Amino acid sequence: MKILVPSNGEDITNKIDEHFSKAKYFIFMDIEKDVWEVLENEYLRDKHPGDKIATKAIDLKVQAMIVASIGPHAFDILSKANIKVFYFEKGTIKEAIDKFKRGELAQMFKANKKHGKLFKED
Repeated sequence: MKILVPSNGEDITNKIDEHFSKAKYFIFMDIEKDVWEVLENEYLRDKHPGDKIATKAIDLKVQAMIVASIGPHAFDILSKANIKVFYFEKGTIKEAIDKFKRGELAQMFKANKKHGKLFKED
Protein backbone atom coordinates (compact mmCIF):
# COMPACT_ATOMS: atom_id res chain seq x y z
CA MET A 1 0.00 0.00 0.00
CA LYS A 2 1.26 3.45 -0.92
CA ILE A 3 0.61 6.37 1.41
CA LEU A 4 1.37 10.08 1.37
CA VAL A 5 1.93 12.22 4.49
CA PRO A 6 2.57 15.99 4.69
CA SER A 7 5.84 16.64 6.52
CA ASN A 8 7.64 19.68 7.91
CA GLY A 9 10.98 18.07 7.03
CA GLU A 10 12.73 15.66 4.72
CA ASP A 11 12.69 12.56 6.92
CA ILE A 12 10.20 10.27 8.67
CA THR A 13 11.57 11.46 12.02
CA ASN A 14 10.14 14.92 11.28
CA LYS A 15 6.69 15.95 12.45
CA ILE A 16 3.54 15.73 10.37
CA ASP A 17 2.76 19.14 8.91
CA GLU A 18 -0.54 20.44 10.27
CA HIS A 19 -1.23 22.34 7.03
CA PHE A 20 -1.83 19.81 4.23
CA SER A 21 -1.69 22.22 1.32
CA LYS A 22 1.14 24.32 2.77
CA ALA A 23 3.48 21.48 3.71
CA LYS A 24 6.95 21.96 2.25
CA TYR A 25 7.41 18.22 1.88
CA PHE A 26 5.47 14.99 1.56
CA ILE A 27 6.67 11.55 2.56
CA PHE A 28 5.66 8.99 -0.07
CA MET A 29 5.88 5.49 1.38
CA ASP A 30 5.31 1.97 0.17
CA ILE A 31 4.21 0.18 3.36
CA GLU A 32 4.75 -3.37 2.03
CA LYS A 33 8.30 -2.67 0.85
CA ASP A 34 9.04 -0.42 3.84
CA VAL A 35 10.66 2.20 1.58
CA TRP A 36 9.97 5.89 1.39
CA GLU A 37 11.05 9.00 -0.46
CA VAL A 38 10.61 12.68 0.15
CA LEU A 39 8.73 14.81 -2.35
CA GLU A 40 9.00 18.57 -2.35
CA ASN A 41 5.67 20.40 -2.57
CA GLU A 42 5.94 21.84 -6.06
CA TYR A 43 2.53 23.54 -5.69
CA LEU A 44 3.33 25.53 -2.56
CA ARG A 45 2.96 28.92 -4.25
CA ASP A 46 0.09 27.96 -6.58
CA LYS A 47 -3.54 28.86 -6.13
CA HIS A 48 -5.44 25.91 -4.59
CA PRO A 49 -2.34 23.80 -3.85
CA GLY A 50 -4.39 21.20 -1.95
CA ASP A 51 -6.33 20.29 -5.08
CA LYS A 52 -3.10 19.86 -7.05
CA ILE A 53 -1.53 17.74 -4.29
CA ALA A 54 -4.63 15.52 -4.24
CA THR A 55 -4.36 15.08 -8.03
CA LYS A 56 -0.65 14.26 -7.64
CA ALA A 57 -1.60 11.59 -5.06
CA ILE A 58 -3.86 10.01 -7.68
CA ASP A 59 -1.02 10.08 -10.23
CA LEU A 60 1.27 8.39 -7.68
CA LYS A 61 -1.36 5.66 -7.15
CA VAL A 62 -1.59 6.49 -3.44
CA GLN A 63 -4.19 4.42 -1.57
CA ALA A 64 -4.21 6.40 1.69
CA MET A 65 -3.19 9.76 3.10
CA ILE A 66 -2.46 10.63 6.70
CA VAL A 67 -3.22 14.25 7.62
CA ALA A 68 -3.80 16.54 10.59
CA SER A 69 -6.12 18.71 8.52
CA ILE A 70 -7.47 18.86 4.98
CA GLY A 71 -9.82 21.16 3.10
CA PRO A 72 -13.06 20.14 1.37
CA HIS A 73 -11.88 20.39 -2.23
CA ALA A 74 -8.79 18.22 -1.74
CA PHE A 75 -10.79 15.79 0.41
CA ASP A 76 -13.44 15.42 -2.31
CA ILE A 77 -10.81 14.79 -5.01
CA LEU A 78 -9.22 12.07 -2.89
CA SER A 79 -12.57 10.51 -1.93
CA LYS A 80 -13.76 10.34 -5.54
CA ALA A 81 -10.51 8.52 -6.38
CA ASN A 82 -11.13 6.04 -3.52
CA ILE A 83 -8.11 7.29 -1.60
CA LYS A 84 -8.79 6.96 2.12
CA VAL A 85 -7.81 9.81 4.43
CA PHE A 86 -6.72 9.11 8.00
CA TYR A 87 -6.37 11.56 10.88
CA PHE A 88 -3.19 11.99 12.92
CA GLU A 89 -3.06 15.17 14.99
CA LYS A 90 0.52 15.54 16.19
CA GLY A 91 3.75 13.59 16.17
CA THR A 92 6.37 12.29 13.77
CA ILE A 93 5.75 10.73 10.39
CA LYS A 94 7.16 7.46 11.75
CA GLU A 95 4.66 7.51 14.65
CA ALA A 96 1.82 8.15 12.21
CA ILE A 97 2.90 5.31 9.93
CA ASP A 98 3.33 2.90 12.83
CA LYS A 99 -0.17 3.71 14.11
CA PHE A 100 -1.51 3.34 10.57
CA LYS A 101 0.07 -0.11 10.25
CA ARG A 102 -1.52 -1.15 13.57
CA GLY A 103 -4.94 0.13 12.46
CA GLU A 104 -5.01 2.78 15.17
CA LEU A 105 -5.80 5.84 13.03
CA ALA A 106 -9.37 6.99 12.46
CA GLN A 107 -10.53 7.31 8.89
CA MET A 108 -11.91 10.74 8.01
CA PHE A 109 -15.22 10.96 6.21
CA LYS A 110 -15.26 14.71 5.69
CA ALA A 111 -12.82 17.61 5.54
CA ASN A 112 -11.89 19.31 8.80
CA LYS A 113 -10.56 22.61 7.47
CA LYS A 114 -11.82 25.40 5.24
CA HIS A 115 -9.93 28.53 4.21
CA GLY A 116 -7.21 27.81 6.75
CA LYS A 117 -9.55 27.39 9.73
CA LEU A 118 -10.37 24.14 11.48
CA PHE A 119 -14.04 23.18 11.59
CA LYS A 120 -15.62 22.79 14.99
CA GLU A 121 -17.28 19.47 15.62
CA ASP A 122 -21.06 19.43 15.22
